Amino acid sequence: MWSVVRSALLGSLAVWSVAAELTFVADAEVVQADGTAVNITEVLDFVPVTPRQRWKHRSPQQPTTIPGRGTRRRDTVSYSGNWCGASQHSTSTDQIMSSFSYFTAPNLRLRPKTAQPQYAAAWVGIDGASCSQALLQAGVTTVLNSNGQQSAWAWWQWFPEASFQIKGIPVKPGDWMSVNVTATTATQGKIVIQNVQQGYAITLTVNNGPKLCRVDTEWIVEDFYDGDDGKQVPFAAFSDIWFVDGVAKTQKGRNIGFDGAAMVQLQNANGTLVCQSQKYDNSNFVAISS
Repeated sequence: MWSVVRSALLGSLAVWSVAAELTFVADAEVVQADGTAVNITEVLDFVPVTPRQRWKHRSPQQPTTIPGRGTRRRDTVSYSGNWCGASQHSTSTDQIMSSFSYFTAPNLRLRPKTAQPQYAAAWVGIDGASCSQALLQAGVTTVLNSNGQQSAWAWWQWFPEASFQIKGIPVKPGDWMSVNVTATTATQGKIVIQNVQQGYAITLTVNNGPKLCRVDTEWIVEDFYDGDDGKQVPFAAFSDIWFVDGVAKTQKGRNIGFDGAAMVQLQNANGTLVCQSQKYDNSNFVAISS
């Protein structure tokens, strides 16, 4: 059973200690109407959730040329049972240091002939694709009940450790969010999650995480697996989710966008395409519900 223990308060910073020696420090604020930033760290709470399974995918198909953009840059298309979005790769000699994007919190609608409640998550992360041993990620999950009511929450996870639902940072479906995930070392990281629309922001400093390879980065809409029973949650339909100004930075100072990325398409267990990722340019793409 995962547990979180608030071990200390250091000024405005709250420190939490987690099983398996992973620790994190959180600091949060909200910008008021007059532009004043108010620290709200004391209202934060982190609810641990049993670790979710990592993504399952098929090998990329042959590269496909982007229409109207010539043949110099090619993107591959791959198919996944739970991911939809963009997956990019670097090398161990030029490791990925950070990954960023703006995106909208999933705004859902009921998918016909699908069990309820229904879910969708959107996130930004480092590793988890070719490097399957660890994944540092943060994002937003939305759930839609049979009565049409939605609720959304921000979260973070250093897989295979537990994920943490963040209480105290309000999120509504459709809100513009930004996530910046940084791997300062293979076992240390920093996460900044902002609700751009409501003015809330949280910064997390994480230590003693599972060792990252720092060779992958992803921008993903996910039909995730429930950690309690290991089953995939029912996947909702949703309004288009744009990932905007997406970029990863490497150790040698390169900026990596979506050019040359694997654009991942999500198929359900019956082989039906339920989410398509379509690139607009090197820093923007859209995930479209099928």
